[in-house]
Amino acid sequence: MKDNLIKYSIPILLIIIGLFDNDFWHSPFTRAGIISLITLILGWLIDNYKQLILIINTQILHRKKDFRLSIAYLYRIKVDNEYLLVKSRTRNYYQPVGGCYKTLPSSSAIFEKLEVKPDRKFETEKGIAKNDLRVYVKGKNVISFLKWFDSKKDREISPWREFCEELISEDILPWRQFRFIDYEFKKKIQSPIIKLDSGGKGIFIFEIFDLVINNEQLPILEKLKLEKESDKFIWVTDDLIQTLGHSLNSKEYMFEIAPHTKYAQNLKWE
Repeated sequence: MKDNLIKYSIPILLIIIGLFDNDFWHSPFTRAGIISLITLILGWLIDNYKQLILIINTQILHRKKDFRLSIAYLYRIKVDNEYLLVKSRTRNYYQPVGGCYKTLPSSSAIFEKLEVKPDRKFETEKGIAKNDLRVYVKGKNVISFLKWFDSKKDREISPWREFCEELISEDILPWRQFRFIDYEFKKKIQSPIIKLDSGGKGIFIFEIFDLVINNEQLPILEKLKLEKESDKFIWVTDDLIQTLGHSLNSKEYMFEIAPHTKYAQNLKWE
């Protein structure tokens, strides 16, 4: 914020100095100030054009409206030409390993400042989900909240927890060989503002990671892949993910695959 004030104050100061020249529009100060100001504005538009609709909707049109934000991470786990998906613990479909980021206790200060309210409607098999980044934020605070998330302060930053809960704790993968994993960040996907089935407006954000499989882990995953499917997981091709489980050969759904699986696969919101 301070840097922006300095950047914009300099061209404005030059324009003010130009007011004291005999010919304001031909003053070198005026011209330098206007050119600098236009350059800064164009630079801001180029850097933020994708966010302009979000900024207009949250900062201007719906400042007082609650927006539901859900921020999660997802893994792409690939062996040969197939991807590992797990059965959702709350819905009747398969999806990538992953889940919502969680906050740390130190986030209470920023949450109070930004008037963040937790989403108490979402339940797991253990009851109401606590500390998940499924929250309601006033439109005027949405941009600040997203900047806080990007800062990585006061929140979970590792995607290890859900990997452990969904694969190791469920005995799909052995603990010893997968107690340490490597993963590569691929992209952050952010939805436009969408109308929620439950009413209101929402924004979904997914951070996508690729599991980096080492030589000890690969044979285990290859053996798991031979099992093809169970009541806990399936292996599917990219083609099946693109149709969300609908087989073009049999003309019927082989599995129900969650839409966000396709977002992770294609690294873009569709």
